[in-house]
Amino acid sequence: MTCSAKFTDRRNIDRCSRYWVLLACLAFISGGARAASLEEAGTAYAEGRYLEAAQIAEKIGGASGFALAANSLNTHALYYAEKEEQSGLFRHAMDLAERAVEIDPKSLRGHFELVRAMGKYAQGIGRIKAMNEKYAEQIREHLEIALSLDDNSADAHLALGSWHAGLIEVMGSFLAGVLFGANRKDAFFHIERALELDPDGIDTHYGSANGYLALGKRKYRKKAEGLLLRVAELPAQEVYQENIRGKAVQRIKELNSPKEANSQLHER
Repeated sequence: MTCSAKFTDRRNIDRCSRYWVLLACLAFISGGARAASLEEAGTAYAEGRYLEAAQIAEKIGGASGFALAANSLNTHALYYAEKEEQSGLFRHAMDLAERAVEIDPKSLRGHFELVRAMGKYAQGIGRIKAMNEKYAEQIREHLEIALSLDDNSADAHLALGSWHAGLIEVMGSFLAGVLFGANRKDAFFHIERALELDPDGIDTHYGSANGYLALGKRKYRKKAEGLLLRVAELPAQEVYQENIRGKAVQRIKELNSPKEANSQLHER
C-alpha cells in the first residue's frame, strides 16, 4: 500500500470517527429534549393545566407520552369539562391509551387510563349501545391485565371493585352475575383492598364511598359518609383533588336530604 493510500484510509477513518461522535451527540441531545418535554408535560399536569399537558405528551408520543396524554384528558374531562365536551374527550383519551398499550402491552398506566376513558364514555352512549359494544367485558379485561402487572395498584383494585358494584347497582345482583360475572364479594374485596393500599388517598376514599353506595345506599350509608367526611381531612396531592373535596361535600348533602332519606326507606 502506498503512502498516499495510507493517508487516504486514515483520513476516511478520522471522518468516520467524527461522524459517529456527531451521531452520539445528537442522540444524547435528542434524548435530553424528549425527557425535558415529558417533564414539561408532567409539570403542566401537576399545576392543573391538563389540556396543555395532554397536548405536550401526545406530541412526544411513545407509551409514556400517550399514557400521560390520556391521563390528562381523562382528568380534565372528569372534573373540568362541560358536559357536552366530555364524550369527545373520553373518546380521544381512549384512542391515546390504546396507542400506549399497543406500543407497550405492559403499560400499567395505559391499561388503567383506557379503563377510565371506556367507563365514562360507555356511560355517555347509553346502556344498550355500551352492552352491544361490549365495554363492560373490555373494561374488566384491561383491569385484570393491570392487576397482573401490579397487584398493589390501589387505582386498579378500586376500579375493579367499582366495576362489580356499578353493574350490580344498574342491573341487580342476579343479572349482573349472570351476564357479566359481577358479584358483591369481589366488589367488597377490591374496594377494601384499595383502601388498605392507599389509606390516605382522596381519590380512593371518594371512589370507595361511591362503590359502597352502589351496593346499597341504606345499608352502607354510614360507612360511605365516613369515607366522604375523611376526604376533607386528607392532604391534596393533585390540583383536581380540591374538586373532589367539593364533590364529597355535595354527596354528603345529598345523602342527608329528605328526598334521599325517603328513597333509602324504600330501598330493597
